[in-house]
Amino acid sequence: MQPYGDLVGRVAGDRAAVSVLLPPGASPHAFDPSPSQATALANADLVVMNGGLDAWLLRLVDATSPDAAQLVVMDAISFEPIEGHERSDAADHDSHAGHELANPHVWLDPRLAARAVDAVAAALTELDPAGADTYQANAERTRAALAAVDAEVAELLAPVAGAPFVPFHDAWVYFATRYGLDVVVTLEPFPGREPSPRYLAEAVRAVRQAGARAIFAERQLGTRSAEVVAESAGVALAVLDPIGGAPGPETYEELLLSNARVILAALGD
Repeated sequence: MQPYGDLVGRVAGDRAAVSVLLPPGASPHAFDPSPSQATALANADLVVMNGGLDAWLLRLVDATSPDAAQLVVMDAISFEPIEGHERSDAADHDSHAGHELANPHVWLDPRLAARAVDAVAAALTELDPAGADTYQANAERTRAALAAVDAEVAELLAPVAGAPFVPFHDAWVYFATRYGLDVVVTLEPFPGREPSPRYLAEAVRAVRQAGARAIFAERQLGTRSAEVVAESAGVALAVLDPIGGAPGPETYEELLLSNARVILAALGD
């Protein structure tokens, strides 16, 4: 994914070539890599994956590059898991055995992303001990940048802290927890599976009861369900992007800030 591609590239510097397998606009929950992408992966020395939502990548690595080092972020960092994530692929359970029930969208909390940066530096150092000083220095600079954007987003969203927040699916729970947004309901409880009319009707009631001002769809997913709920509840519809990549945000900081601005515009006065 682009967020990890950006962070890994910054830690690696010019000592490694970094490629992002998931193309812009694609969802990691349901991506089907092409043969050319599988071939590119076969030459990898290190594969960085999130865990919990990219079992397809774990299977592909096992098939094409079993000797490559693997860094599963959810296994490599310490964090307080938020439960309740439902998976569309039971194989995901094997890709992060330490956090079977945890919501996997940890990269949207910059404090957790900073821990991933440390894990990346450690993995690169193990593969390339001669670059240890470079990786450590790059990781320190990257962590400082993440701390700065964390503070900027916190200040930006302070006026809407505590506001009812209705994201399309549970990608935003760590972000919401970090910045004080109140997740009322998600519109797609099972990633990649259309919600039932009954569920959407319940979501409309929850939106009205909470007094939410907007529904947030996602760039990578269909917007029809969000449009239905927004229209039925009489609220605005906005679009978030949890992954980024051209033509959207390409750096981690741009990703967080662009989404924060969308949220502020939709929920603020």
